[in-house]
Amino acid sequence: MFGIVGVYSKHEATEKALYNLYGVQHRGQESAGISAAGDHSLRTWRDQGLVSNVFDEKFKSFIHPEDYVTIGSASGEKSNSNDTPPIEFENERYKISIAKDGFVLSNEEEKGQTVEKTFWKNIEKYIDIEIAFSKSMKELENAYYSLVMAIFDKRNHRSELIAARDRKGIRPLYLARGKGVLFVASESAPIDVLENMKETVDGRIIEKKDVTPGSMIRVYDDNFFEKKIQTAQRAHCIFEWVYYGRPDSVIEKRNVHSARKRLGHSLVRTHQLKKRRNHVIIPVPDSGRSVSIGVAEALGSTADEGVIKNAYLGRTYLIDDPKFRKIASDLKHNIIKEIVENKKVTITDDSIVRGTVSESVAQALLVAGAIEVDFLVSYAPIFYSCFSDPPDKPLAAASYKGRNIFEIGDSIASQLPSISSIKFNSIENVIKAIDIPESNLCTMCVTGKNPYDHFNTIA
Repeated sequence: MFGIVGVYSKHEATEKALYNLYGVQHRGQESAGISAAGDHSLRTWRDQGLVSNVFDEKFKSFIHPEDYVTIGSASGEKSNSNDTPPIEFENERYKISIAKDGFVLSNEEEKGQTVEKTFWKNIEKYIDIEIAFSKSMKELENAYYSLVMAIFDKRNHRSELIAARDRKGIRPLYLARGKGVLFVASESAPIDVLENMKETVDGRIIEKKDVTPGSMIRVYDDNFFEKKIQTAQRAHCIFEWVYYGRPDSVIEKRNVHSARKRLGHSLVRTHQLKKRRNHVIIPVPDSGRSVSIGVAEALGSTADEGVIKNAYLGRTYLIDDPKFRKIASDLKHNIIKEIVENKKVTITDDSIVRGTVSESVAQALLVAGAIEVDFLVSYAPIFYSCFSDPPDKPLAAASYKGRNIFEIGDSIASQLPSISSIKFNSIENVIKAIDIPESNLCTMCVTGKNPYDHFNTIA
């Protein structure tokens, strides 16, 4: 996964892009990069590591006051220095840089094809930017992406910013614009923060919205254009509201924090939970925090903090090796003993993918003195790997397909010795909490329904 940003502004475009890049760091923690352009050049600064490490004091020499188009990427993929996004391409007419969140889906005929190469091929072929984008987006039927592009036109000595989103809108993309300024980012929250820093905004923001799937946004010479290239066939990743998104973001007009609170309400209602004595509700941070508030609201109780996360260790579910995934989880979480000691602990989490992290957290709670540990899981049991992930990773619920959520919770809990019980939400509850029609969501990891029609639906 990647976090992407784009800024068009005649005043401190590169600084604004960097501020936004910090706001999408949670979407990519392996590397970071920025490309900046004006009337005379396009340049890229990138390296491995977190945004704060890549953009150190030496970065000041990169910033040029005449740059007015800047894009950035926080990458979740390990790569060598040449492959670290944004990715540059150049010919006699254009120099471009692309940052994207997405992939071309696995297919034998498409080996070697990437989203970036497809767009560059058509820019070279057609010269006209809108024709090139139209051709590229129609060619990339087997891809999902949200992208930003900086284009330096050497002939006209002009730079422009382009953003585009595939017709299914798997990954979010949000924009805000005002007079002479445009911000684009993977989520709304970083833009909101920047807008609140009034000294960083050239003028009043007049429009804020999700980029429509199947469309491109183009801005140059203070002119803003929006073009529909494909009819939207929405299949927004449902996990954005459950896990990926920041709680202060609004994705497809739905606030993430509010959706997660409703997931907590659903758990209480579905499992007929009651307020208990000698009991504490705590979240697995960060995505479980909003859920714990929802659970507490529904129970007429209060939630507390009991598990503290080291934010600099990244997302442990991305680690393939079970041994190192457990070690990373142990290093990542610490327990506030005074909160959980001699208590029955109900812990809220967003999902159980393999169970390694859940068992590690529960074990630490017991060591800290908890009497028992029960898990409330805001998402439904995950049966299938995402179409963007390798299919060979073991999933905790995969062998229990066909059973109801109560049986699945009991079965998985029986395999994890530190956990007394596991209670899942149903996929119906999740869809209702998000309040978007199922036909506009990708639920493949639960239902097996692949949003790409030409790929077989998993039986």
